[in-house]
Amino acid sequence: MFNKIVKILNKIKNKHIDFPNLESIIIVGTFFSLWLAVIFEDVIEHVMAYVFILSFGILHGANDLTLLQRTEIKKKSTRNYMKILLYYVLFVFGSVLIFYLVPSLALVVFVLFSGYHFGEQHFISKTISASFKTNVLYFAYGTFILFLLFNSNNLATSEIIKNIIGYSIPISVFKVGLLLSGVISVAFSLILVLKNELKINPIKELFFLGIFFVVFKTASLLWGFAIYFILWHSIPSLYDQIFFLHGQINKRSFRSFVVTSFPYWLISVAGLLFLLFLFRDNLEKSLAFFFSFLAAITFPHVLVIKRLNQNQN
Repeated sequence: MFNKIVKILNKIKNKHIDFPNLESIIIVGTFFSLWLAVIFEDVIEHVMAYVFILSFGILHGANDLTLLQRTEIKKKSTRNYMKILLYYVLFVFGSVLIFYLVPSLALVVFVLFSGYHFGEQHFISKTISASFKTNVLYFAYGTFILFLLFNSNNLATSEIIKNIIGYSIPISVFKVGLLLSGVISVAFSLILVLKNELKINPIKELFFLGIFFVVFKTASLLWGFAIYFILWHSIPSLYDQIFFLHGQINKRSFRSFVVTSFPYWLISVAGLLFLLFLFRDNLEKSLAFFFSFLAAITFPHVLVIKRLNQNQN
């Protein structure tokens, strides 16, 4: 099966990878994960979610320094590895500091950054060129997905937010965010399609949204997030990154990617496991710190992928 997928992927010559067979595998994996959500209790779902996020989820952002180095080489920049590493580490610690000093601001920025990042990954291979309109679509679509998740699990989401910022927010915020981001997504999708700047199948896109809705409504907050984050974001992103670094997808390129990612992956996982251990008796508190740590390593990753895409354009 793996060799068959590799052969199909290596035939693709576009700057971004578009893989219908992988898409089918992701859909099957989503329904299998949905079945797991039906038969297992929330505690088991949380364990599975942590395992997948700590493996594939962290891995997809663990090679940022290598990606940055490659983009610098292609731009003939003179920045060395240690300088890039210093900037990256300072950015992560700065993000942690913001979460500590101004958690409400940090949370809003995290949602906005994550929304843009999710939307960019979903549409980057379907847009003809980068523009202000495509950036708005990326942002609106990604935040729509997040608000769909939040609204489907509004009580759990509200409790986690309270643990992060120290006070509750009205549940109506999730509905308003869902409505606004949905309207903007539809509007800019239509504009881009009419201008021949976006190539999508509307029926397929609606089908995907239907899948996400069912998953988020059926699974717990953490498991629903993990299903989308791993299957629909991290795995396609891993393929794009491996293709950018090695020019092809095979066992050797995947192994090389894992080897170069391993030190940073190990540090990130160790930090997250330490937080989970500290708050093992308080699920809401552990989830709050878990998402806060994810946010801290998400901020620089989003900027790295944005730069990578600009370099390819």
